[in-house]
Amino acid sequence: MLADQLLCPLLIGRDAPLTAGFHALERVSTSHGSTLLVSGEAGIGKSRYVRAMVERARSLGFLTLQGACFEADRAHPYAPVLDLVRVLSQTASPALAAHYFGPASTELVTLFPELRAVFPDTVAREAGDPDEDRRRLFHSFTDAVQALGKVQPLLLVVEDVHWSDDATLDLMLHLARHIANARIAVVLTFRSDEIGPRLSRLLADFDRARCAAEVSLRPLNAQDVAAMLHSIFGDDAAFGNTFVNSLHGLTEGNPFFIEEMLKALLVAGDLERADGSWRARPLDNVRVPRTATEAVDRRLAGLSPEAGRVAAIAAVAGRRFDFGLLQALTQQDETELLSRVKELVDAQLVVEESADRFAFRHALTREAMRARLMARERVALHRAIANALEQQHASGAHEHDDALAYHTFEAGMWPQARHFALAAASRALALSAPREALRHYDRAIVAAENQGIRPDASQLIDRGRAHETLGAFQQANDDFTRALDSARSTTDREAEWAALYALGMLWAARDYERAGRYRREALDVARSIGEPTRIARSLNRVGNWFVNREDPWAGIPSHVEALAIFEKSGDKRGICETVDLLAMTHHIAGAQRTSVPLYERAIELFTELGDRRGLISAMSVMAASGGSYHASTGETFVSPLRAEIIESERPIVLAGEIEWRAGESFSRYLVADCTAWSGDVARGLQLARESLLIAEEIEHLEWQCGSRRVIGAILYDLHATAEAIANLEVAHAIARRLGSPTWMRWTAAPLAIALVRDGQQARATDVLDAVDEIVPANRTSEKRTLGQRLMGVARAELSLASNQASDVLKFISEADAGDSPRSALLRARALLALEKLDDATAALATARDGAREQHARALAWQVEAVQGAIHLRARRRIEARRSFDTARSLAAKFGALLDDDVLVDAFTHAVDAIAPPPSERTPAQMAK
Repeated sequence: MLADQLLCPLLIGRDAPLTAGFHALERVSTSHGSTLLVSGEAGIGKSRYVRAMVERARSLGFLTLQGACFEADRAHPYAPVLDLVRVLSQTASPALAAHYFGPASTELVTLFPELRAVFPDTVAREAGDPDEDRRRLFHSFTDAVQALGKVQPLLLVVEDVHWSDDATLDLMLHLARHIANARIAVVLTFRSDEIGPRLSRLLADFDRARCAAEVSLRPLNAQDVAAMLHSIFGDDAAFGNTFVNSLHGLTEGNPFFIEEMLKALLVAGDLERADGSWRARPLDNVRVPRTATEAVDRRLAGLSPEAGRVAAIAAVAGRRFDFGLLQALTQQDETELLSRVKELVDAQLVVEESADRFAFRHALTREAMRARLMARERVALHRAIANALEQQHASGAHEHDDALAYHTFEAGMWPQARHFALAAASRALALSAPREALRHYDRAIVAAENQGIRPDASQLIDRGRAHETLGAFQQANDDFTRALDSARSTTDREAEWAALYALGMLWAARDYERAGRYRREALDVARSIGEPTRIARSLNRVGNWFVNREDPWAGIPSHVEALAIFEKSGDKRGICETVDLLAMTHHIAGAQRTSVPLYERAIELFTELGDRRGLISAMSVMAASGGSYHASTGETFVSPLRAEIIESERPIVLAGEIEWRAGESFSRYLVADCTAWSGDVARGLQLARESLLIAEEIEHLEWQCGSRRVIGAILYDLHATAEAIANLEVAHAIARRLGSPTWMRWTAAPLAIALVRDGQQARATDVLDAVDEIVPANRTSEKRTLGQRLMGVARAELSLASNQASDVLKFISEADAGDSPRSALLRARALLALEKLDDATAALATARDGAREQHARALAWQVEAVQGAIHLRARRRIEARRSFDTARSLAAKFGALLDDDVLVDAFTHAVDAIAPPPSERTPAQMAK
């Protein structure tokens, strides 16, 4: 199902064990023999590893011989050796086999009469002392292999030696000890979870002799599983993060089990192509592949009936199970039960984690054992386990709520299931585990429905928030809407407010007008209830709605009123939330010197409260306020925390820890903006593109808009204008769809600049004019917002490109953007065009100082290039050359880590045009 060449890089790309194998082959070519032990659990990809080795060996001119051990061959000595000899006679020729195995043929035919067909002219001798015959075979076989290695390099492979007979293992050790100076590579593969006593001794002998190297193939991580699905199903895969994580959890990253699970899902119709893409149903009811069931059946066959019964109970208890619980369920004494569990350990079904705790070796092993039980058996066992757990933990401790929620639900004990599921869900949310919380909320609601109880609004809202955190917009909207309907039907005003508040937050990523309606309705309901905290929280959301409507000064009174309410009641969380929103308001207003200190206070409060979502948002925006493409046209204020945030990428790490998908996208594109602005363009582009992938996966329009805007801004600074325009056009279309004046300006400005740099001045004018017609001027303040400054700078860029340099100064002045390094650079270029060289030099000094303060490598090289142009205009050629050389050096550092040849070429040509390289010297100059 999956091409080997697609899987191999996934298996070995992170720790590169295949690289070790390839290096071994290269050493063999120079007469340095090598033995490689390749280990890993069943299905991990050892056979694919071997195929990759064989392909590389053949490309290097090796002769390759392969043999394999099988479970039934343990009673057949030297079975894989016979395979090697047969392969040589079939792939090369019988004559070649007879020539090189001539000295060994007598021993081989004596021990294995079946090889007479390969060595027809060899006469067997009479068998003698077994030890002497063994010694003769070892030496003659090794001599024959060494003779082959003298003709051409040789790769000898024996797979699955965990099933090998003892004699073959001894022969392989003997061979490995005698090929140090031969052109021979030996590769032995084995399952790390099936190492018997004899193989264990062999591995110890290899270690003592230091004549072998071991590489261990590890399972795939969740990201690798996603890449594997993409390799199999192509760009049409639309499985989502939840499915990938569930598949990874069940298969533990084992490629064979992944393939088998996918086959089982396809056969069952749970994985199908619909609407042009592959989709899968949730993996709630696991369909265990037949191969996994057969493997479990083979291992169970050797167990006593009592151990099989213990295994069945343990499988229902969970992937991990306590010895004490098992003892309570089986009513066996400790010695007897320990003996049964030891049988499971010896059969490689179970591993010991501690004296009191055991676990199934593989998740699918447990599922396969559960599948062997009838439904009524499972229900009865779940009920017994639930009762036992309740008796063991009657003290009221909550650490076993998860297990009780699961077992009572599976047993159909609906009242208990609802109770424990709600407790477990609350605990999961407190631990920032939304996926687990969602699973428990689902159980609680199903349990309520089975009791004939309508789910109350609070449960639906909580489940909706878990869906929202995981990026499942439609499911979240359905839950919030059901909660609103339920609250209104029962005239529950508190629940009505909570549902409206949640809907207002959810729809901010989709439709600002709709979000605004929900937020205003929530404020009206809060005022009718008269509860101060609800009023304050609604005021904050209404104020934030004004901010995103490009009227931040109108939102400030709402935030100030909310802050006063929270301070009066001593509500620390409310104070923290309001300070954060005030910081955002001033950020969007372009007042970074006010915004950044507020963010610093918010970060301190969020840290004190342990609010990681708040920390993610505050850290990300504060970093961007101190220098970024986003904030480059107005005042900036650099916090001491900024460098640490960017270097550690702390917001991104936090978002991943709590599985907040929207937060991962948000933090990635803002950190990307800062990172690229500071000079690491490659990392900035990577983060922004990762942000876009996440935003598209969870259908978060606002963060799609944000990530594309950052990608476009970085690309137009690299002069990859076509790609920049493509991204910025999509971003601007999303902004208009959102109905957000803020985002319209934030995307129109960089789009216009990209169009100007592509020579499309007329289109740039149309884009800017269209937004000015749609978005009214600031009604509550004469101060310019961040978006208005961006638009002013875009107008200035357009004027400069249209040879209207005098208008540049007017637009920068009207936009109140004169002191920012980017605006100062633009002003210097305009003054240069107007032949005002002294004024241009002064403006350039302001740009240089600002770029240095922000560590803005994106601007630093451009500043020096303009300085060179000023010197050139003043006929100071030596100074001009120095400035151009400095610009080129800074530009080289700016684009140093780019690995995209197209981007490198575009940027190189742009640098050559703006800061020309030194001209070649004439012969006369060279002579002088």
